Amino acid sequence: MELLACPQCGSKNFCQTTIKDEVATDNNKKLECSCKECGYQGVPIILDKYEGTFQGSQPSAPGFIGPWILRTRLDNGKEKVLEVLWEDAQDCIQALQLKRGDEIRVTLDQKVWCIERLHE
Repeated sequence: MELLACPQCGSKNFCQTTIKDEVATDNNKKLECSCKECGYQGVPIILDKYEGTFQGSQPSAPGFIGPWILRTRLDNGKEKVLEVLWEDAQDCIQALQLKRGDEIRVTLDQKVWCIERLHE
């Protein structure tokens, strides 16, 4: 699921007002939205958000300490992966005390990601 968030205040109460016909540099139509909380008008941050069951982590390439893949199984049986640095994956797993089978929520954009453990 995609969420629109305000880049100024972070509010999710951000509505789409117009889609301009001009094409942005990434070949997508340009969104113009307004925030109902702070009044910001412009392009929102588009967040991908999903919930599922943590399936563990592994290196993205065998024997390589670098990017790691965090695996999540969605309710519909499909698998979603998040590739992060090895240190970040280990810190996240240790801080949340994640074990295989834990229910998690993942929110991310192009540069930032957040994992929440849903049940203690």
